[in-house]
Amino acid sequence: MILIEKIFNPLISFHHKRIYRYLCELDIEKIVDIGAHKGEFLEIMLKIEKINSFYAFEPQKKIFNDLNEKFSNNEKITLFNFAMDKEITNKKLKINKLSMASSLAEINEKSLYLKIKNLLTFSKSNFEDEYEIQTNTVDKIFKNISLKKALLKIDVEGFEMNVIEGSQMKLKEIPFILLENQFGNHYKNNNFEDIIKFLLKQNFKICKKFIFPTLHYQDVLFKKI
Repeated sequence: MILIEKIFNPLISFHHKRIYRYLCELDIEKIVDIGAHKGEFLEIMLKIEKINSFYAFEPQKKIFNDLNEKFSNNEKITLFNFAMDKEITNKKLKINKLSMASSLAEINEKSLYLKIKNLLTFSKSNFEDEYEIQTNTVDKIFKNISLKKALLKIDVEGFEMNVIEGSQMKLKEIPFILLENQFGNHYKNNNFEDIIKFLLKQNFKICKKFIFPTLHYQDVLFKKI
């Protein structure tokens, strides 16, 4: 674990606990965690007893192995070692030294935020490795699984719109969506306002925002109207 992760982990835990307290009041029985990373969000949400099923997606090979070792014996959790997208294919995953920042999205090399992050992680570039992974869609994976009382949580570093476009059939069922919105132009062709407009057309509205303690991103909760 690199130094910046050690600094951020307590803040992440605090942030997720705020979300947990809010979700406890919602009528949800399932959580679809896309971009599960090391299970930071998953671990806290497991404390919500009324949630009986968790589906966690993490494409990074090493991170998934850690995730599998941690949660494979929990019967409530189903783990998937691939990425979610708008299509079923293979794509190149860019692995960042700060593993929570790995992404399928096209990186904006001019981003000041990314330059600062590279400085803090002692990285010479925005990613240290790249390899091909399988992608799938929410509509395909959950074709025969009801998501009528589900929260769809998406944290995929600038690739959120792709995941949403691959979820259009299931969005007719899903009552809640939790999306990460990063402040700053980190990735190309990534505009959170476009996502808001798209979800408005799908009869969703913003009902709550959770701003991260360092103020560099927020998680936005959408509710079906």
